[in-house]
Amino acid sequence: MPKSIQDQKGIDYTKWEAGNDANWYDDDPILQRYAERYLSESMLKYVQSDFSRTGQLAAESIDRRAVHTDRDGAPKLIRYNRKGEEINEVWYNEGYLQTVKDGYGTGVVSYRYDEHAPEQVPFMVNAILLYMLCEAESGFTCPVGLSQSAAFVLEKFGSEKQQQDYLSLLTTTDPELHQEGGTFLTEIQGGSDVGATETKAVKQGDHYLLSGEKWFASNCDAEVAITLARVNDQPSTRGLGLFLMPRTLPDGSRNNVSIRRLKDKLGVRAVASGELELNGAVGYLIGEEGKGFKYMAEALNVSRLGTALSGIAIARRAFLEAVIYTGHRNAFGQTINSFPMVQETLVQMITAIEAGWAIVAQTIRKFDEIHTYGKDSKEDYALMRILLSLAKYRGSDLGVSVAKEAIELHGGNGYIEEYVTPRLLRDAVVNPVWEGTANIQALEVVKTLNKGGAEPFTADLKRTLNRIDSPTLQNIRQQLANEVSQLESLMEQLLNTEEHGQQAAAKKLADFMYDLYAAVHLLEEAQHDLEHKGDDRRAEAANQWMKMKFKQPSDRGIFADDINENVFRKLVCFQ
Repeated sequence: MPKSIQDQKGIDYTKWEAGNDANWYDDDPILQRYAERYLSESMLKYVQSDFSRTGQLAAESIDRRAVHTDRDGAPKLIRYNRKGEEINEVWYNEGYLQTVKDGYGTGVVSYRYDEHAPEQVPFMVNAILLYMLCEAESGFTCPVGLSQSAAFVLEKFGSEKQQQDYLSLLTTTDPELHQEGGTFLTEIQGGSDVGATETKAVKQGDHYLLSGEKWFASNCDAEVAITLARVNDQPSTRGLGLFLMPRTLPDGSRNNVSIRRLKDKLGVRAVASGELELNGAVGYLIGEEGKGFKYMAEALNVSRLGTALSGIAIARRAFLEAVIYTGHRNAFGQTINSFPMVQETLVQMITAIEAGWAIVAQTIRKFDEIHTYGKDSKEDYALMRILLSLAKYRGSDLGVSVAKEAIELHGGNGYIEEYVTPRLLRDAVVNPVWEGTANIQALEVVKTLNKGGAEPFTADLKRTLNRIDSPTLQNIRQQLANEVSQLESLMEQLLNTEEHGQQAAAKKLADFMYDLYAAVHLLEEAQHDLEHKGDDRRAEAANQWMKMKFKQPSDRGIFADDINENVFRKLVCFQ
């Protein structure tokens, strides 16, 4: 493989001119390592060639086409044909249509439903594929995530006929039959307040007629959409039903859904996000009336996990571009990656990505335990809900912060559209917003804590710490044990506080919970590497995360010389 470092000890970034020269699976030691640990040997063997193929595809043609779509080839709404008839079609450039074909062809949605696999395919497989695609084109992976969400809801709650007629379209590997999904949730008067939904559903025979508006519908021309509508007069979310709303009806006619206009967005311009009018649109009830929000919440769980992965993936791409650029850029007589502040920035970037993977891997595992392997319990579900909110909140923010740091490391070039960094930042900014803002995620955490979620969260931390017996990790282990005790006290204090006080503390507590959970599991991942490979790199990552998040030296760390050449080479260059 030209320009590859996969057979070398560590990574020589100077062999690449840009991130596109790498294979985003074969040349990503972090991604490979999590695939190897958390997929069975037979499953990894079954999917590994597609992982490698997707790593190359994303880095090359998909990313190249993304540049055109972002700058000159954004979707356009064609409301009327030349006869003046309303057609509501969205035009996409030919390159993007090829990305759709190639992207879904990786199995990013269909693998979960692969009947030929040696065992049931865990969501970890789909997540790894999604991660690599997110490094290239977040505008495309938005429809992918929505398709995953719609498919998951039909898998869990759809009737046999709905699964035969529509789940099959979302999960087929035949590009001629495949259709994309959508989840139309937001209304102008509601936003995050889903209980304010006003769209109404009136039963008519074997279906319902839906009337109302959707204010922000991404992938708005999706063939297989799910949407909420009010089925009775019960207040808030109790009166909502969830409906399958196909774009094309069984008789071949177009459903009564009008696209009013497309949103002119800051980033993720490849996805057509629009305003919809439902004018007596045909909808098929999913599950039971009045349980619509419960079902849609499961779709949100999938999309929030995808959003977390997207943020970490953008961070990884931004890091890759920055570390390559700083290895080539000469100033003041040397490459700028030899300067201590540049090294510190790169070390903190990769450490935060490692921490992100430590928590998102456990989130995916818990999701699989519950939804793939059926090991469900009230405690497991509560822990999964908390992890999803924490990962979505901080994973999203990580993409923004690392993309911004990458621009700075490029200097003025980082602000120029000929480099990928401006697009990465513009695409990253949406992740903290959609599928629930940081405030909403923090409130979700507090809500779950009030329903008994504190005990399974802290119990997981204690069990994990109890498994860490490596002598070299005991100092950090004891520090983290003390932090867990402090967290238990803070949680107890929070649960004894009135609602206003809980809301005021929610985000700060969520930050502490993320930092601590990432630290504990990063330390456990470090022990695994020490035991099985004799590799202490991840132990150094855990050490750096502790310094970034838990240590408060009297000089505020101003004179701390924590990042030397050895630390830089170990963490950044994987040596």
